[in-house]
Amino acid sequence: MRVLVLHNRYRQPGGEDRVVASEVQMLRSYGIEVELFEADNNANALPLLAGAAWSKQMYEKVRAVCRRYRPEVAHLHNFWMALTPSAIEACRSMGVPVVQSLHNFRLLCANALFLRDGKICTDCLGKTPWRGIVHRCYNGSALASAAVVNMIASNRARDTWAGVDAFITPSSHARSLFVAAGFDSGRICVKPNFVPDPGLAAAPPSKSKTIVYTGRLSAEKGLRNLASAWEKISGGELVVIGNGPERESLAVPRVTLAGALNHAEVIRAIHNARAVVLPSLCFETFGNAIAEAYACGRPVIASDIGALGEIVHHRRTGLKFEPGNMVQLSACLTEVLNDAALADRLGENARSEYLDRYTPRRNLQLLMEVYERVAPGVALTV
Repeated sequence: MRVLVLHNRYRQPGGEDRVVASEVQMLRSYGIEVELFEADNNANALPLLAGAAWSKQMYEKVRAVCRRYRPEVAHLHNFWMALTPSAIEACRSMGVPVVQSLHNFRLLCANALFLRDGKICTDCLGKTPWRGIVHRCYNGSALASAAVVNMIASNRARDTWAGVDAFITPSSHARSLFVAAGFDSGRICVKPNFVPDPGLAAAPPSKSKTIVYTGRLSAEKGLRNLASAWEKISGGELVVIGNGPERESLAVPRVTLAGALNHAEVIRAIHNARAVVLPSLCFETFGNAIAEAYACGRPVIASDIGALGEIVHHRRTGLKFEPGNMVQLSACLTEVLNDAALADRLGENARSEYLDRYTPRRNLQLLMEVYERVAPGVALTV
């Protein structure tokens, strides 16, 4: 079968870009033809924002690709800002069924996070998100926030999302928010992200005293709370992988700021860790670091919020704590660091969870079910 993958790259490469690259590689490795059409946001920001709701130029470009490549399925990932939702109508106009992965809450919330002033905010859920302009929810700018709100509102008015044959969310929690916002539940499928199998580490978790955080260093990730909780415990080393505005808040004892690392280096760090910690304050749609930790046979200490609370199973694959509760976070860190048997048992269960749910082959099966749903008779059987 022929699949057209559509994606707008981020200025700073992140998790969504890696998910798209991994998915394309997975499809090709199983003999599926893939054409990747990418846009980027490297042009001047003001014209991009002004045209972010709908691009006639991108509409024509995507139509031309469909005419030449003749895909049986188009799979849209990120469209913000340059690609725009016009890609959906372009595919539909050429008779190509559309699958859209919802990696964040961009269609529902001006900042795509449901987070305001460090707290969960669902004021705009199911409504026109004009409050996002008042509160400058996108990049602290009323103008930029207005561009996002205009994109959401204008495409709702033109019923753009009705042109999507199936949506994919990476967690049931994410799906529930889109359903609550009025999206047709029958068109939303749950397919988690996956990671390639890195193999088990040479030693069990108990042989390490290192806790790893990997991700963007931003306020919504709860890193100030992590730093405060870490200062309250004794022993162990916290390795922080990534860059961002919260880097300085992590300059506390026994913390190593590793900066940005490539994927192989991240996996090596997790292999050498006792556990991975994710103290997010916001609704994550998935949490790729969890799948990476599970693949390495490492438990996860995570906020009991959104998809993190769904994917981490308390005392089976990790430990959970109330978001923002530094006392509970300190207790979880201490327990994992001091109880070798617990760390190893959780790590074994984490690896089993990976093999059951987050391998490339399992992911391919789930993705093919979605493709078969929108284009019956053309998807491969795997």
